[in-house]
Amino acid sequence: MPVRFLIYVAITALTRLLISDVSHHAPPDLGVVYLSGAILLLAFAILVVRYASSQFPSVKVPDPHSNKKGAVIEEKGEI
Repeated sequence: MPVRFLIYVAITALTRLLISDVSHHAPPDLGVVYLSGAILLLAFAILVVRYASSQFPSVKVPDPHSNKKGAVIEEKGEI
């Protein structure tokens, strides 16, 4: 399971907590700002993970079209 999916779950949980907090508590306080900042931080983490997986792939596939023994193609990971 990719790490991105776990971050998506965390964003969903924080969003549900934010919606619950806003709908059940009348005066919005600094907690709303903290939750929004945490969601923004997790969204930034997803961008970093996606960029890293596209620039530094971890999967190497043997090249069937190459005449060299042991030639590999680097997969680009997630796009």
